[in-house]
Amino acid sequence: DSESQMTLSIQDVLGQTLSIADRVAVDAKFPFDYAKFADSHTSFHEVTSDRYFELLPPGVTFDIYFIDGLHTFEQTLRDFCNAVVHSNPKTVWLLDDTRPSDVFSTIPDMARTHHFRQMTGNKDRSWHGDVFKLVYYIHDFMPTLNYRTLIGGGNPQTLIWRSNRGWRAPLFNNLETVSRMTYFDMCDNIGVLRACPEDQAIKQCVDELMAVPCPA
Repeated sequence: DSESQMTLSIQDVLGQTLSIADRVAVDAKFPFDYAKFADSHTSFHEVTSDRYFELLPPGVTFDIYFIDGLHTFEQTLRDFCNAVVHSNPKTVWLLDDTRPSDVFSTIPDMARTHHFRQMTGNKDRSWHGDVFKLVYYIHDFMPTLNYRTLIGGGNPQTLIWRSNRGWRAPLFNNLETVSRMTYFDMCDNIGVLRACPEDQAIKQCVDELMAVPCPA
């Protein structure tokens, strides 16, 4: 899967095996028996992400986030903002579904995506929602974060990290404009996604984070 692919890619870049001390999974309803996988270092929380962050004590931070926010801009933005609050200077975020495959894929409702696409005779089942808007939000309103959208490795995802090397001038500079973006607006401004090969994006992320001093 995408997470495994990224782990392997990081190992290739760093030339070493990663050791993750603790893992936390949050989902309103896990589609599998998570009790089989839970242990002293792996916990599962069957609640909404909003509720999880509401109960999370201040000061708790994570090094890596994988965010898959219901395929909607609004939920993914909430998850990302909460994740930023619970982060440290070297935290990395990986956003799922950030480059929709066609205009149908941008519909936030999966059933409607499949319905309208099938009306055209297209049997593609991909669905991404309007999560791509979050990348444009980050581009315009969070210049202290750098990012790259991974291509060529399966489902499109955007890697994000803190950096003073990713400054850019706002494109829209208007939150309402970003929230109302269409698939065609994205295509007209596709460069904002900063698409690049996965290994190149991970190497840049690692290089820039290694230049960040560790907190005292």
